[in-house]
Amino acid sequence: MEKRFVVFVAASAAFMFVLLRVDRDGVSQQLILGTLTALFLWAFARHSDVEPRQIITAIVVATCGEFVLSLGWGLYSYKHFLIPLYVPPGHGLFYALAADSSHQPFLRRHSVVITRFVMIGGTLYALLSLVIARDAWGFLWWLGALALIVRSKNQLMLSTCFLYTIILEWTGTAIGNWQWAADVPFVRLHSANPPAGVGILYILLDLIVMAVCTSLLPARTVDAPLFDETMGT
Repeated sequence: MEKRFVVFVAASAAFMFVLLRVDRDGVSQQLILGTLTALFLWAFARHSDVEPRQIITAIVVATCGEFVLSLGWGLYSYKHFLIPLYVPPGHGLFYALAADSSHQPFLRRHSVVITRFVMIGGTLYALLSLVIARDAWGFLWWLGALALIVRSKNQLMLSTCFLYTIILEWTGTAIGNWQWAADVPFVRLHSANPPAGVGILYILLDLIVMAVCTSLLPARTVDAPLFDETMGT
């Protein structure tokens, strides 16, 4: 793997952990955390193979999703702010991590092993969460995520995306930065905190970003489509 990528992953893990630990109430504190996250993303993204427009699109799409899923639907809520200001650039950071992972020759050579690990591990985790935590919502989400990974042309990107997401969710909910609703509003299904299949949200983000960048912003070449052409994506 590229040294730059290894440093990117390690630094991102350390930065996000510290960020979640120091997350606080207040506009000034949130402005500082949001600015630091944006600068961190810029520092690494400018040396990445991931196109800036993909990262910007990811930030815009994910932020819209925050308003719908958190403030509108009430699937989850944040402790220190309605939507913490580090969250939008944080979404861009996680998109860049997944996209950059799919470019690494070492990971590409082991893509089958990584994908199978995620499929098997994700299924076991979803089943355990269903039995132990009555996580019906998370189990349904995992089934959707699994279907998307199976049909994707870029299984490595979606698989690493799921791994990064679940690690983030375990950390954020354990520290208490956000919490998922135990009973999903309007659906009446129980959810764990976090739901086992939460990675589907970032998987969908990846797919939307690629669809937008290949269909609506065709000025430059982007990564190969994430789905088989038979899927119509």
